[in-house]
Amino acid sequence: MRILPFLLPCLLALPAAAQKTKAPVKTADPSKESKIDWDGEWTLHASQSDKIDEQIEAHVKDLNFAMKLFWKKKLQSACRGFNKLDILAGDSFTVTLGKERPVDTPADGTESDWKRSDDAVFKATLTKDGPTMIQTLVGDGYTLKHVYSMRKDGHTLALQVTYTHPKLDNPFSYKLVFKRDG
Repeated sequence: MRILPFLLPCLLALPAAAQKTKAPVKTADPSKESKIDWDGEWTLHASQSDKIDEQIEAHVKDLNFAMKLFWKKKLQSACRGFNKLDILAGDSFTVTLGKERPVDTPADGTESDWKRSDDAVFKATLTKDGPTMIQTLVGDGYTLKHVYSMRKDGHTLALQVTYTHPKLDNPFSYKLVFKRDG
């Protein structure tokens, strides 16, 4: 069968024309993304939260007697539970953990000083990225990292606390869940 030369380009273009064109991938418009509302008072949801003393016992269970006592005391002193959380958000964040002194930090990661109610001194930083806010408290020889994760409902947040110390083999971590008041 002989194909006329002027029909050849039309026949070659036919398979390409038969393919469906893909719709452009939609990207989220940053101006339309929902803004995370951190502001408010939050109450501990105990049934969804870890029991800190039990977590500490489990973490030190394999240590010898003296080290178990030493690290248990250190962890209990540094890793405190609290029933209330108060967050005031803006260009800087003020986070109050229970009856502690408020931690005031800019949201851009700039370091600020904070003194806990037992007079322990910390360098505090805070950064946020969408539904996650990370507050780092560097104390005398150890670090507390608080990772706040807002749940999709906007009325619940999880707080993952991690204690690290250069002489502690494994970081100690526990989770607290809070519900928005009101």
